[in-house]
Amino acid sequence: MQDAIAVQSLKSDIALLRQNIWPPVQLAHVEGLPIYYGTRAEVAEYYKQWTGLIERAQDLFQPFMQDEVIDAVHLPSHLNLPLFYFHVDRIRVNKTRAKESKTFRGIASLIEKCGQFEPQEIQVMQRWLDSDDSAALVAHREFIDLRTYVFQHGQSDYTRTRFYVNGIVLSVEPHFELVDARDKPRKQRSDSYQDPLADNQTWKVFGKYR
Repeated sequence: MQDAIAVQSLKSDIALLRQNIWPPVQLAHVEGLPIYYGTRAEVAEYYKQWTGLIERAQDLFQPFMQDEVIDAVHLPSHLNLPLFYFHVDRIRVNKTRAKESKTFRGIASLIEKCGQFEPQEIQVMQRWLDSDDSAALVAHREFIDLRTYVFQHGQSDYTRTRFYVNGIVLSVEPHFELVDARDKPRKQRSDSYQDPLADNQTWKVFGKYR
């Protein structure tokens, strides 16, 4: 278990540094997004200012890291450290139709989490729950998810990351390519749930068996 005092102290120091040097004004950025990039030399200079805090975080959360060539620095998001990626050939920014999902065994907890529904819908959902011992309710809420796919030099696979909270900094190769696909959201995968029992314009509720 991490030392709570050390973690809190680290978070305070990260917040202070973010106030002073975030966003990195000397780096290029993707318009409207906390994605910053520059040459190896530019990013190395900026990264140097974060090194002490990153090493403290690694000591607390990744104590068994081996000394190796750094390709990425990715620590727990609640620390609010920027994500650093090195040797980047290409990134792709995508909007994806996504879905939040919650499962409930009772009406009261469903209403607490998802808001009010029409009385007749509540009756239908209650009948579903009463119909079988294994009956449950699953609520879905659609939203647009923003993700970045990072392709690094010499690696056959990419890294998919949610970057919006912490921001990312990319050390890019000379042939770096930025693909901004925000104007055409990717289609959501087909939904196995059909015919909702209830719909309050935010959450659709379906019946399922556990």
